[in-house]
Amino acid sequence: MTEIRTPRTPSAGITAAATLGALGSFSALFAWGWFFLTMLGLPVDGKGKHVYQSHPLSFFAIALLPPLLIAMALRTSIGLFQLRPWARKAALLWAALALLFSSSVIAFRPYETFIIPEEFASNLASFKQLLALSFVIFTFPVAAWCLLYFTRKRVIAQFADPIPHIAPESPST
Repeated sequence: MTEIRTPRTPSAGITAAATLGALGSFSALFAWGWFFLTMLGLPVDGKGKHVYQSHPLSFFAIALLPPLLIAMALRTSIGLFQLRPWARKAALLWAALALLFSSSVIAFRPYETFIIPEEFASNLASFKQLLALSFVIFTFPVAAWCLLYFTRKRVIAQFADPIPHIAPESPST
């Protein structure tokens, strides 16, 4: 007897979450690459050292941690497309971390997050505030949706291993 596994297709919500994760991963990879290449191109400091020579630990962290996190997020997205049970748990972990981070930005800096002053702020401070606000506006609802969606019974059932069908053996002649 041989096992035949019927192909499973993910629901529209799982496909949307996986697509959003993959597109977000590629976008983050491009943003990290632009930042990293800009950092590599900085001129030497007063001592004649490049950034990677004067700050090796920070450079090492910036060089390795973001691509590692991006690769993990991309692998999670692929796992969601394939309906792997670990990918659902990883998506829940990513959503919980994003919700925790965006909630902490709101809790610890409410005035700086939501009120953009037109005066008494430099262009750089306004830009940083706008980036923080856009991050919160994007991650908070997406993370909340993922936490609610991936804990539903119907979604959990899609990630369960299917019952294999046993195919009868063909008679040998």
